[in-house]
Amino acid sequence: MGYSQAYFYKKRILTSLLSWALVLCLLGLIFLSSLFLDNYFLPEKKNFFYIPPIRVLEMASGSFRGLCAGLFYIRGILALSEEIGDFNARIDWVQRNFAVAMALDPKLIQGYFFAGVVVGRNQEGIIKGIQFLEKGLNNNPRAWQIPYWIGFNYYQLQNFLKAAEFYEKAAGFYDAPKFLKSIQPIYYYRAGEPELGVMYLEGLLQSVKDPGQLEWINGKLKWLKDIVYLEDKIKQFKVLYGHCPQTLDKLIEIGLLKDIPQDPFGGGYYLDWDSCRIKSKLSQGGDFKTRQHLECK
Repeated sequence: MGYSQAYFYKKRILTSLLSWALVLCLLGLIFLSSLFLDNYFLPEKKNFFYIPPIRVLEMASGSFRGLCAGLFYIRGILALSEEIGDFNARIDWVQRNFAVAMALDPKLIQGYFFAGVVVGRNQEGIIKGIQFLEKGLNNNPRAWQIPYWIGFNYYQLQNFLKAAEFYEKAAGFYDAPKFLKSIQPIYYYRAGEPELGVMYLEGLLQSVKDPGQLEWINGKLKWLKDIVYLEDKIKQFKVLYGHCPQTLDKLIEIGLLKDIPQDPFGGGYYLDWDSCRIKSKLSQGGDFKTRQHLECK
């Protein structure tokens, strides 16, 4: 007796539905078992942080690897808000869940943000986040977001040179947003190395042809060169008099400076006497209009 094509089609649909039903039943059983253990057998959850080896999970999940990755991803997000007494244990538990999720599904790049940035609530946590992200960069060398988040963590640690270094790496990716190319000079300045910012921008000029981008590169280049020039004059004053001048006008009075250069961003240069460094509105982050101009180019 022959079978029609419709019969086989219905049979495949039924088989697929039964497979999904089995998976959902297993997931429900795992959830209920976990709930039961939490309520009756595991009052101290901090002693029960277990995740099967990744190879076991890869074999067990089979064609449902993406679904399994999603479960660990959600588990990692939930772990961020869990109250775990031991600080290191909490971070380790969060990062292990996200590490498994992204090993099963490398496309879950956003997981690096949660496990590498959100998890850090203090200096120690930020350092652990950097370590996690650096491992992620080795596993995902084509994701511009990872070096960008590493740079952000270094910025939180006030390590501006390292922040600039990783922002520069992120900016080198073809699909990275344009604003990444514009922020490194600020961090070179804050690290006390404006000369490095000048070198970076002069190199960038050789690879950019867009008129709009050339405009902001030349603007920032003039800004940094002005700062290098003025701070060099301040160093000369300190050699002569042994202390920092009160204002930039003092440099003009003694003939070290003819006039104060015009700030290309309109904020105006001034001398911060406490640090004996040149500052401007841009060096303090700029007003909203300046930031909008810089990030949209």
